[in-house]
This record gives sequence, structure tokens and C-alpha cells, in this order.
Amino acid sequence: MLWYRARIIAAAVALGSLTAPASGAAPPPASTGVPVVVKQTPHCSAYAPSDWSVSSNPQASALDLQSADGTMYAGWGVTAINRAMQQYYGPMYGDPETSIRTLAGMIVGKLFSDGGVQYTSAPEPFLNYFTLRHIASSHTQGIVFYRIYPGTAPQFYTESVYFAIADMSVPRARRAIPSGVAVSIRCATQLVPTADSGPSTRTGKKGEKRPGCGGEGNLRGYNMQLGTQYAHTETGSNYLFDISDYRNTGPDGPGYYKMVGNSLTKLEPGRSDDGC
Repeated sequence: MLWYRARIIAAAVALGSLTAPASGAAPPPASTGVPVVVKQTPHCSAYAPSDWSVSSNPQASALDLQSADGTMYAGWGVTAINRAMQQYYGPMYGDPETSIRTLAGMIVGKLFSDGGVQYTSAPEPFLNYFTLRHIASSHTQGIVFYRIYPGTAPQFYTESVYFAIADMSVPRARRAIPSGVAVSIRCATQLVPTADSGPSTRTGKKGEKRPGCGGEGNLRGYNMQLGTQYAHTETGSNYLFDISDYRNTGPDGPGYYKMVGNSLTKLEPGRSDDGC
């Protein structure tokens, strides 16, 4: 697991305007979207392309997903921080901004053999609940969005963090995929901070929902800040689109389309399992 005694989540894209094809001209190709399936561990789940791997810790306080070629990563983790431990264990136990950047650096170092992660944007509100920041290293870029919960004393806090990171070799149109995967993460866990040094967790009751499944804002469907949109077919197949794939024109009006047989089919917005 990528955390040290801890557990480990594109800027808005203008909607493209597509004009109707001239008479006799071939219609523009349908936006394909990325098919996604449920990836599960005993207490966690997420939507990701079928070739992505998934792993979690026993406490279900962290989930890591990575593309088969190793160029994209999405993850989430929650941990309790005791600032008094910074002098012994380093910057991961610093203030939230320092801790989160340190964790992002650990991920990038281990999975992408890169370093020097820095924030490339100022903090901004996200979904009226999180704080979102863009990050980058020499060869990667991505986002983190997180919620900080105060502890029982000023030296304690709990951070719930989502990471979405892609190698810069990934085509720009696909760099939003990790963000779409990150927002789909759901885990049933319960964090129990200890009064001494640090993080300690235990698995919550069956069916218990961690913050993020209804409690941590609405992470579903269209999100302009991430540049992603989930959509599904009538049969329940789910797809992740870049919002630039939106069609202003189509046989059934504006929306997201896939080619089914020889016909364009308009998809329903959101995932087929909308609602935690």
C-alpha cells in the first residue's frame, strides 16, 4: 500500500459545438467514451476500464487503481494525523497541504518513478464540500481533492483524499479518465483515531458508508471541474466521457452518443447505479 502508516483521489473543458453535416456528407463519428465496469475488493468498489487493477487494505481505508500499462492511477484514502509525529516521521504528519503533497509524491515516486510533486493551482471549492488542487511532477499531472475533518485537539485532524494522476504521455483526451475513476470510489470503513501517535483504523459495520457515499458531496454524473461525464445505455452499460465528447446536435437532440450497429444511440446521463 502506498501510505506510510496511512491510507491513501482537468480543468473544465468548453463544450464542443458540432454542426449538422452538409447534405450528402458523412455524419461525424460517434464519441466512443470509455467503457467502465465495477472493480471490487471485499469492502470497496469503483468504476474503471476492465484492464485496470484494484487493491485495498484490510481496513478498507484505502483503495488503489491503476491502468494496465501503468500510465494512469486513481486512489482514495482516509487517515488520522497527529501533528506531534512530524518531528519523528516527517512531512506526511505536517499540515494538510504538506501531508497531501507528500502522499502524492510517494505515489508518483513508486508508480511513475518520478518526483518533485508540486501544486500547480490554488485551492478551490469542489462540489460545495471538498477542496480541489491540481498537481504535477516532471512527467505526470493530475488532481487531488480532499476533505479535512478537525480532531479533538488542534494537533489532530483527519484527511480524506482522492488522487487522480496520469503520465504526460497519455493523450490529452484521456487524461480525465483517472478523475472519473476516482470519483466513483466507494468504501465501507470506519476510522478510529487514537490519542497517541497516530492513525488506527478498523472495519466498520456491514453496510456502513464512509464519508463520500452520500456524505461527501455528489461525485456522480457530469462534473465540469473534472471534465468528465458518466452516461449509460438502456441495458445498463456504463461509459466515461470527456465533456468535449458532448454533441450539441444528434438524432435525438443534444447529449452523449454511441454507435450501436449502424445507428447513433443517445445515452442516459449518469451511471446506471446512480444513488449509493
